[in-house]
Amino acid sequence: MKTDLSSSRQKFQDFVMSCSSSSLDFRLTPRADTSLYATCFAIYSLQLIRSLHKIENPNAMARHLRNGLRASRPHTSNERHGKPYRQLLTFGLSALAILDELKHDPLEDLVVEQIEDNINDMLLRSGVLSGQAGSGNQAMFSAIFLIHARDQLGMPVHAKLDEWVQIHVAYMNRFGFWGSPSGMTHLQFQNGYHQHEMLEYLGLDNPHLERTLAAVRGLADMEGHFAPYPGGGGCYDYDAVFMLTPHGRIPDDATRSVLERTASTLLIEQNSDGGFCESRKVRPRSTAQMAGFVRHVWAARGNPGALRERLRYGLTLQRPKHNRIHTHWSHYSREWSESDLWDSWFRMLALARLDVAMHPEHAGHWGFIDYPGIGYHPSLRDGKVER
Repeated sequence: MKTDLSSSRQKFQDFVMSCSSSSLDFRLTPRADTSLYATCFAIYSLQLIRSLHKIENPNAMARHLRNGLRASRPHTSNERHGKPYRQLLTFGLSALAILDELKHDPLEDLVVEQIEDNINDMLLRSGVLSGQAGSGNQAMFSAIFLIHARDQLGMPVHAKLDEWVQIHVAYMNRFGFWGSPSGMTHLQFQNGYHQHEMLEYLGLDNPHLERTLAAVRGLADMEGHFAPYPGGGGCYDYDAVFMLTPHGRIPDDATRSVLERTASTLLIEQNSDGGFCESRKVRPRSTAQMAGFVRHVWAARGNPGALRERLRYGLTLQRPKHNRIHTHWSHYSREWSESDLWDSWFRMLALARLDVAMHPEHAGHWGFIDYPGIGYHPSLRDGKVER
């Protein structure tokens, strides 16, 4: 990556601060309501560009997060083990790690109840080993809680964590993911990325690396995006960048060529307000937009699974219910081309990982998260950057 990122980083910081509602609260977009999710994304973003000083009172922010997490704890067991709450809890733990506040209160009461009695049953029940949509998140949450219990609480969970790793390695398909081995799809790598995030944190290698690289590279479009719809997507693009930079490195020239295209595209797509969006090519509807969907589907004709996936998205996303993006992170539903903190953090995180993969000496320019989960980088373990 030859482009100087300083201007992009400054504009990114301006966007993050434009989402601030108070010294303690942030919105997903400047138009949205405040939420703990958005506050976590803002903390991650400021940490990434080494601007955490923009948070006026880190201690007050940590109290705000802890109180919010405890207040958000659902009353029923099913809800406590559902994605929205577990996601919020793991997001909150990462944010508290950034603020260096876990040593004061590691949220033992909230974490201990998330430790499963039987790891194998949990993975089977969640559809992890068959690659069901959303199962990768649950597998990642489970590993984060186990590592937190081991490292922050001193609990004897080593055997459970070892079992988590052994089962995942044993059930990998030929692409290095989980699910059908018949063909590679966007869902398979985007879902399975979450487990690889944990494996990298633990310092483990992907035993199917060469096939993984080839399979993920094969899903890139002409712009270097990796989503099943035109214009990319925050999750899809970052997850692909992660998978194509094992242990933070670019392994070969073929991968470098794809990632250079991705980096150039992401920089060009930064919005004028300094943020990034999900996709500029899904809405508004137009003849050019529809032609883009057709080209995107046709480009996957050599991969039947990916072709069907892109066709399904192409048809489904035309429905009026998808005119805007709805998530549990905010009551406000954002536009596809509207800057938001989640996509902005993910896009900048992708650029940061690409920058360090291409220029290892730049590791110290970025504030990666020294905690298991999204935002961690192997350079922290290698001692190349300040923790």
